[in-house]
Amino acid sequence: MSGSQSSGRIHIYLPFLALFFAFIVVEARLYWLQIIQHQAFSERARGAQIRKIEVSPKRGTIYDRNLQKLAINIPSYSLYARPKTISNSKEVARRLAPLLKMKSSTLRKKLVGGHIFVWLKRKLSLSEKEQIEKLNLEGVGFVEESKRFYPQKELASHVLGFAGVDNQGLAGVEFSYDHELKGEKGHFWITRDALGYEIPYGRRTLQTLIPGKDLVLSIDSMIQSIVEQELAIALKETQAQSVEALFMDPHTGAILALARRPSYDPNRYWDYPASAQKNHLLHSIYEPGSTFKVVTASVLLEEGLVDMKEKIFCQETLRVADHVFHDWKKFNTELDFYTIMQHSSDIGMIKLASRIDNDIFFQYINRFGFGTKTGVDLPGEERGIVRPSSSWSLTDPPCIAIGHGIAVTPLQMVNFLSAVINGGKLLRPYVVEAVLEPGGRVIKKTSPRLIRRIIPDSTSNLLREFLEGVVAGGTGKRASVSGYSVGGKTGTAQVPLSGGRGYAKGKYISSFMGFAPVGSPKIAGIVVIKEPTGTYWGGEIAAPVVGRIIGRALPHMNVLPQEEKWVRLPSRPRQISSRQDSGEGSSPGSIFSLLTGKLNTSLKERVSTLLSSCRDAKEYLLSFYQEKIS
Repeated sequence: MSGSQSSGRIHIYLPFLALFFAFIVVEARLYWLQIIQHQAFSERARGAQIRKIEVSPKRGTIYDRNLQKLAINIPSYSLYARPKTISNSKEVARRLAPLLKMKSSTLRKKLVGGHIFVWLKRKLSLSEKEQIEKLNLEGVGFVEESKRFYPQKELASHVLGFAGVDNQGLAGVEFSYDHELKGEKGHFWITRDALGYEIPYGRRTLQTLIPGKDLVLSIDSMIQSIVEQELAIALKETQAQSVEALFMDPHTGAILALARRPSYDPNRYWDYPASAQKNHLLHSIYEPGSTFKVVTASVLLEEGLVDMKEKIFCQETLRVADHVFHDWKKFNTELDFYTIMQHSSDIGMIKLASRIDNDIFFQYINRFGFGTKTGVDLPGEERGIVRPSSSWSLTDPPCIAIGHGIAVTPLQMVNFLSAVINGGKLLRPYVVEAVLEPGGRVIKKTSPRLIRRIIPDSTSNLLREFLEGVVAGGTGKRASVSGYSVGGKTGTAQVPLSGGRGYAKGKYISSFMGFAPVGSPKIAGIVVIKEPTGTYWGGEIAAPVVGRIIGRALPHMNVLPQEEKWVRLPSRPRQISSRQDSGEGSSPGSIFSLLTGKLNTSLKERVSTLLSSCRDAKEYLLSFYQEKIS
């Protein structure tokens, strides 16, 4: 009896015991999940429900020196999808593919993933957005963003650079001033449901976005446009590989124009090769040829190694060690220092340069800014190649004296030229004049920065006369500009073989660096033509380009011609004190001609004095208002 009773009780209590142990297991599991693993699961739930969203601010606007907009922001629309809400991903991908210019298979991979949210394509135009909306597709939508836009297209593209899809600067000023332009991103949280939709009133701001700062460049859009027009003409005429130019204010270091042809449109930078996007005026080096003779002449004058009256016999060839140097022209006569520079005699310059000690020559070259970066506020600047004098062979000094065996950038050459003509002050070049807050307040302004003084005023004045002679009656005659005094130096050099010694046959680099007016320079620059077809002398193909640019730029800069002309307009004749146009002189029918033809000499002098006074008054008013504006 007792045994069966005991067995019956066990059968009665067994389910209760099982339930008790099950309850213990459940409690233990709940304790583990809710107490021990609480933090981990809480974070997982938070991650599924709450999403941190970054909001990019509008990128700062970029202006030229006259506040013309060069880089702005325009609305764009980025397409996204919520894969979990799409029932037929294959059909959605098929219909979107032609509009997005993407493969249907690529789109479908994005749509069938386990993501709640996925970008399909960023920065679409309004027309593209409208076309997609007409499809009335499920599970897709748009987020409005800002897109970088360059309204002047190719203008100053090598200065501006470009910004990527996330508005990050990738080249040019956009890259070097990215920190100022991009501003600070905003952050906020949104709470979502299981399908990924935002729960109303669940948004909380964490950090307010701060818009980017604006930049005012030293670039003058008008001068930049003039330069680019002339380069396009030169490229077509010479059939060269490329044509480059850089112009600056020699007294401040402000770069007024920087351009290259072929160029690219930063709005579609991805359609162009890397070579077209590259800023070769800073990133590429070349042998300067005879333009470097200005360096050699500066050293000779500073060291007192040349007598202005002495004559040097300039024969056709000269042997130095195992190398025979040929002059570009058969002079075969005695020339003084001025004439050697004016007509760019290689033999004459080599003979004079032989008086310079190698170590002293090397020190001057470095002092003049070669072999080191100028410090311009653009990315990727090259320092050039200047080998130490201890490694020079017997033929290196004569080669360097005429611009071979050394490599420079066009920017270094213009910066040196500016120092030569401004009284000897080597300045740091720059392209950003000021940084502005979104409201327009100036928070940073660039001032001319002296690196060092390289020559005294007396040497600078003498070199300006030498360089004026090059244009007045030497190799640079084709750079002359009617009404203005122009100085400069021609250069022609062969292209070194890549990866080997010697030069490529039939390949040249032609250049001319010039400035004006000679007495008080307002603009200095260089044009470099790489591998032209046919004529290749710098004085023949590069000098005219510089002359045309200077002739068009100076009137825009309110620099009046030193010789003004009187012209008759076609509609009604009247006298005009004008900036000189395309060589049009006094017309026999002009009022000035009619008057002066009948006036006696005394009266003519009075009229001339009166006109001179008017010009002086005009110059005074211009300078007065410029001071007020600045």
